[in-house]
Amino acid sequence: MSTTSHPFAPEEVMALLDGELSTDRVQSVSTHVEQCPECSALATELRGLSRQMNTWEVAGFPERLTQQITGGRLGKYVGAESLLSGEWKHRRSPSTKFAIGVASAVAGILLLLAVSVPNLLRSRMAANEASAVGSLRILNTAAVTYLGTYGHYPPSLQSFGPSPIGKATEEAADLVDPFLAGGLKSGYRFTYLILPAEGRDSRGGYRITADPVEPGTGGMRHFSTDETGVIRLGNGEILGGGSPEKVRGQALPVVGDPETTRLAAETGPMIARTAELKLVVAKFDEARQGMDRVLTQHQGYVAHLSASAEGDSARILSASLRVPADQLDACIAELKKLGRVTQELQVGEEVTRQHQGLTARLKSSRNTEARLNDVLRQRDGKITDVLDVEKESARVRGEIEQLEAERQILEHRVDFATIDLRLTEEYKAQFNPPALSVLTQLRNATINGLRNASENLSGMVLFLAEFAPTLFLWSAILFFPARLLWRRYQRARAMGSLLRV
Repeated sequence: MSTTSHPFAPEEVMALLDGELSTDRVQSVSTHVEQCPECSALATELRGLSRQMNTWEVAGFPERLTQQITGGRLGKYVGAESLLSGEWKHRRSPSTKFAIGVASAVAGILLLLAVSVPNLLRSRMAANEASAVGSLRILNTAAVTYLGTYGHYPPSLQSFGPSPIGKATEEAADLVDPFLAGGLKSGYRFTYLILPAEGRDSRGGYRITADPVEPGTGGMRHFSTDETGVIRLGNGEILGGGSPEKVRGQALPVVGDPETTRLAAETGPMIARTAELKLVVAKFDEARQGMDRVLTQHQGYVAHLSASAEGDSARILSASLRVPADQLDACIAELKKLGRVTQELQVGEEVTRQHQGLTARLKSSRNTEARLNDVLRQRDGKITDVLDVEKESARVRGEIEQLEAERQILEHRVDFATIDLRLTEEYKAQFNPPALSVLTQLRNATINGLRNASENLSGMVLFLAEFAPTLFLWSAILFFPARLLWRRYQRARAMGSLLRV
């Protein structure tokens, strides 16, 4: 049947019989089938074919084949399943052993922590106590410096700290770090108490206590000090030996007393002067000789000098000169004559307060050393106390030498001004020689390529030599677990295939 004589295809007739035709075409197709003999015959043929398919049945298996499957092969499959189940149960033991090993490792780590944590706490407490003692010494020195500058002790602990405006004032003298000025540092809380002045010439006093924030964890001992500079324990004993009666009434001499203040006022402020001068010179060698002549004339010296001349570029000389402070202006005037000035800068830094602070700390340390030497000469304490005093005396002696060196450096900066001089030769372009030939450039490129290849090869060899043992070790460790898992996976996959059959 063709669609040229029939408006509907045979597939649409089949869809009508199967109930798969859309509702909008069911009426038209069914009407055509009733009116068209050929389509009606096709529908009858299709209905008969459908009834035949419904009545068709598959023939059963022979009885002999069924007995062989149920009696023989299936028994083997069941045995294989039982064997695999027993093997899985047997394979559970490595997991148990692994769990026991992990538990043993955790127990060992906990035991190690139980032994090491107390030692770490003791070390931490000892470090915090040493830091607290050092902070008290710093505060004593800062109090002496503050007294020498402003004529009285600081009214609070915040007065020791840095200034928010960047300049030291009476409210913030910038003598200690902000943590110590805040009262908390290294697990200790510092409390400052100002004592009123008694008598006409008394400057008053102060008392500073250092207590652990977390007793038993951050520290055990309590410390205190006062204007005498002596550090005591919580029970009143002096740290490092001695007794309170030996030092009672021995106040620390202060470098900021009226006599020292008067001498500082007479000498005037201490200024460390620094100058920077850059010149462009036409004759470089003559300028170098002129610089040496100026230094000799003004009794100066060269602290640092470097000269450079690369290729056809201009020669450059950089030097750090030291000349007496009173000869600085005359020396700069002479140096300007050597060439054309491109930059000039002069800076003056007042270091009077720094010098007074160093002098005060130095005098305080010397007085402390003298008292410690008196205790050593008496030797009426225990051997351990004497050894502690000797150790403290050695520490104070080292501090004195360091302070003396710092003061000498500061005084040298004041006595000798610094001139940072830079001489640059006027650049004159020169005719460059011809470039290298092509063959030479090719040869150089080949050599560089071979050098890079050898470096890469040696780098690979070094990498293998460094990491190959580690990779081999981890491969050996992971090989057996990976192999075991792979075998289990293969067996489970084979068992699944057998059960599906």
